[in-house]
Amino acid sequence: MSETSKLPPLSIPRKAVVEGTIRYEGAVVLEGTVLGEVYCATVLITERGAVDGTICAHAATIMGEASGAIYAEQVTLKTACSVTADIFHKHLSLENGCFFEGKSRRVANPLTLAELADRDRYTSEELVR
Repeated sequence: MSETSKLPPLSIPRKAVVEGTIRYEGAVVLEGTVLGEVYCATVLITERGAVDGTICAHAATIMGEASGAIYAEQVTLKTACSVTADIFHKHLSLENGCFFEGKSRRVANPLTLAELADRDRYTSEELVR
């Protein structure tokens, strides 16, 4: 059993709004809203949950809303979800009734790609300063 599997799930309640970055080595259950980035082992965005920013996880299940970019080995878009994002994945499942607008790219290692994109973004921000 790995250390990350021993961590309790991090739950963001429905009325919470988080602005910024969440980094957690375990599972995240998101019932509220995140305006920023989510880095975790697995993420579940519930029916009323939303992320406006980057999601980076081994597995992402979206029942609510997501916009921005998703980097995950396994991505599942559930019925009635709304996703406007570019998705970089190994496996992508779309259920009937989900809404997806954006690009889907199957890549060998989406988590490494996310690290490169993150590093490039910070490097370009430093050049602007």
